[in-house]
Amino acid sequence: MQQRVQGTQSFTRIMDLLQQIADRQSPPNLGELVAESGLTRPTVYRLVAVLQAEQMIAQTADKRYKPGLRLVSLARNALADIDIRRIARAELEQLRDATGETVHLAIRSGDELVYIDKIESHETVRMASTIGTRVPFHSTGVGKAFLSALAEKDATILTEQLPLNPVTRFTTTDPIILSRKIDVARSQGFVFDDQENEIGIVCYGAAIVDASGQPVASISVSVPLFRHSNSPDFYSAPLMRHRDAIERQLGFSRST
Repeated sequence: MQQRVQGTQSFTRIMDLLQQIADRQSPPNLGELVAESGLTRPTVYRLVAVLQAEQMIAQTADKRYKPGLRLVSLARNALADIDIRRIARAELEQLRDATGETVHLAIRSGDELVYIDKIESHETVRMASTIGTRVPFHSTGVGKAFLSALAEKDATILTEQLPLNPVTRFTTTDPIILSRKIDVARSQGFVFDDQENEIGIVCYGAAIVDASGQPVASISVSVPLFRHSNSPDFYSAPLMRHRDAIERQLGFSRST
């Protein structure tokens, strides 16, 4: 787990509160922030005032809090500086066109991953995920794919410190079963994720490695279960083909 630096409690509280607001599907009010943060109401009120003053959050007409313009600007600038997003973009669009489904690009952020790009399906029923969403390793296709690209020892060390909380009733929470799924992904080159992170959504994920052979990101194709009528190869073949194309731009080749 990430360690806190001593003497930074106030800053840490501000960042945790900002993350709490940013991660919410709908803007929270002050009472919800108090309940979820475990902080006192006066403390939350003070931290919210600081974030508002710095334009990191904004208050809606019904007194709820959402990410502010300054935070959005910082996030946009940060994303623009991520080379893998720029390098992968064209291949992700082609992968979306080949499968007809939503494609995600994710990178590691501590003990989770974060979506840094999303190419929407042209279908009317789409994924609710957004760029910036943080997702677990164990319950997602991008997560298990990333783990499968790590050295076995490193993957074991990481999974041993993950909480493995259930996200849906299909989520793998047994470390032994998770290890087996990672082994399968390591041998076949991709992960099939069956409703482990979202009910009604199946996912095909693959890791992207750089010239050093280390994983730097993962990509996935997410398919609503009712549209999952094609064979697995329909999704996995283009997934790996476009993954390979991205890796070649990073100086890695899987050719034997």
